[in-house]
Amino acid sequence: MSTVTTPRVLDAPRGLTDATVGVVLAALFVVFAGLAASKLWVTDPNLSLLLSYLAVWVPLLGAVGVAWYRHGHDLGLRFRPLDLLWGLSIGLLARSMASAVELLGYGHVGTGAVTFGETVYDGWWLFGALAAPVLIAPLLEELFFRGLLLRSVLGTTRTAGGGRVSSSVIAVVVSGLVFALVHTLTAGSTTAVVVVGVSTFVFGASAAVLSVVTGRLGGAVVAHVTFNALVVVPALLAP
Repeated sequence: MSTVTTPRVLDAPRGLTDATVGVVLAALFVVFAGLAASKLWVTDPNLSLLLSYLAVWVPLLGAVGVAWYRHGHDLGLRFRPLDLLWGLSIGLLARSMASAVELLGYGHVGTGAVTFGETVYDGWWLFGALAAPVLIAPLLEELFFRGLLLRSVLGTTRTAGGGRVSSSVIAVVVSGLVFALVHTLTAGSTTAVVVVGVSTFVFGASAAVLSVVTGRLGGAVVAHVTFNALVVVPALLAP
């Protein structure tokens, strides 16, 4: 007796609701994490770093899980060899444009980059310096912003009667703007908000275009890894 597997069908409106709840919760959790750090409720710097990541990751990953498991959302998490080339190209281009924005905003490149204190080669260092920013964050964020949010906005606008091109443009812009908004929540100054906002929007929109064109997340994940690594690696190599 053969078993017929029912393909997952995009439920765009519910996916958009899931994404909205995820973003709102992430914003609230980030504010709480910042308050915990400022009030010294969490004094261990390692735990503070972990809390800052979990404040974003938990609600976003939760929204992805609900959309995938309960609402049948196809996130497009697939990879083809060509995605490596596309991802590296988009990541390098977006990082070059982000560096130009930093140069205009800060007066030199790298002011907004990751910085590290005294190097202690333990599990916490591996997590904070490499695993979290270069590997975990790109995968989780692409699952949410390009897997859930982008596809939900695209599907909703198409259902509402939008054309293929116009719906794609709206989805790309929304995905890029929300991606930028989340990354400006911890910016410490007006200049940082502008620089980080523009830089992350440029990357977010670029990754969104790549995801729309290819129909999968492989290239966007590679681009995100490249984009973040080009910030982290110079910071690690700096004297």
